[in-house]
Amino acid sequence: MEKDISTLLREIKDASGWTEMRMATALGTTQPTVSRILNGQADCKIATFHAICALHALKCPLARASGPLT
Repeated sequence: MEKDISTLLREIKDASGWTEMRMATALGTTQPTVSRILNGQADCKIATFHAICALHALKCPLARASGPLT
Protein backbone atom coordinates (compact mmCIF):
# COMPACT_ATOMS: atom_id res chain seq x y z
CA MET A 1 0.00 0.00 0.00
CA GLU A 2 1.41 3.37 -1.00
CA LYS A 3 1.07 6.37 1.30
CA ASP A 4 0.95 10.04 0.49
CA ILE A 5 2.60 12.77 2.54
CA SER A 6 -0.61 13.74 4.36
CA THR A 7 -1.02 10.12 5.52
CA LEU A 8 2.54 10.09 6.85
CA LEU A 9 1.97 13.35 8.69
CA ARG A 10 -1.32 12.07 10.15
CA GLU A 11 0.46 8.94 11.39
CA ILE A 12 3.11 11.12 13.07
CA LYS A 13 0.38 13.21 14.70
CA ASP A 14 -1.47 10.14 15.93
CA ALA A 15 1.67 8.39 17.21
CA SER A 16 3.14 11.43 18.95
CA GLY A 17 0.00 13.20 20.18
CA TRP A 18 1.65 16.46 19.11
CA THR A 19 -0.27 19.57 18.16
CA GLU A 20 0.10 21.01 14.68
CA MET A 21 2.29 23.74 16.18
CA ARG A 22 4.62 21.20 17.83
CA MET A 23 4.84 19.25 14.58
CA ALA A 24 5.64 22.43 12.66
CA THR A 25 8.46 23.23 15.08
CA ALA A 26 9.91 19.74 14.73
CA LEU A 27 9.69 19.95 10.94
CA GLY A 28 11.09 23.47 10.65
CA THR A 29 7.96 24.83 9.02
CA THR A 30 4.78 26.69 10.01
CA GLN A 31 1.53 25.49 11.53
CA PRO A 32 -0.48 26.58 8.47
CA THR A 33 1.79 24.41 6.29
CA VAL A 34 1.22 21.42 8.58
CA SER A 35 -2.53 22.08 8.48
CA ARG A 36 -2.56 22.26 4.66
CA ILE A 37 -0.63 19.00 4.35
CA LEU A 38 -2.91 17.24 6.86
CA ASN A 39 -5.89 18.42 4.81
CA GLY A 40 -4.55 16.87 1.63
CA GLN A 41 -2.91 19.90 0.06
CA ALA A 42 0.51 18.30 -0.21
CA ASP A 43 2.28 21.20 -1.89
CA CYS A 44 5.28 21.53 0.41
CA LYS A 45 8.94 22.33 0.00
CA ILE A 46 11.26 19.40 -0.63
CA ALA A 47 12.97 20.13 2.71
CA THR A 48 9.61 19.76 4.48
CA PHE A 49 8.94 16.55 2.59
CA HIS A 50 12.29 15.10 3.71
CA ALA A 51 11.71 16.27 7.30
CA ILE A 52 8.31 14.52 7.36
CA CYS A 53 9.83 11.30 6.03
CA ALA A 54 12.63 11.40 8.63
CA LEU A 55 10.24 12.19 11.49
CA HIS A 56 7.90 9.43 10.33
CA ALA A 57 10.78 6.94 10.46
CA LEU A 58 11.43 7.97 14.08
CA LYS A 59 7.87 8.19 15.36
CA CYS A 60 6.18 5.43 13.34
CA PRO A 61 8.73 2.63 12.77
CA LEU A 62 6.09 -0.08 12.42
CA ALA A 63 4.02 1.94 9.96
CA ARG A 64 6.98 2.17 7.57
CA ALA A 65 6.69 -1.53 6.82
CA SER A 66 3.28 -1.08 5.22
CA GLY A 67 4.63 0.49 2.06
CA PRO A 68 6.38 3.37 0.34
CA LEU A 69 4.85 6.74 -0.18
CA THR A 70 3.66 8.15 -3.45
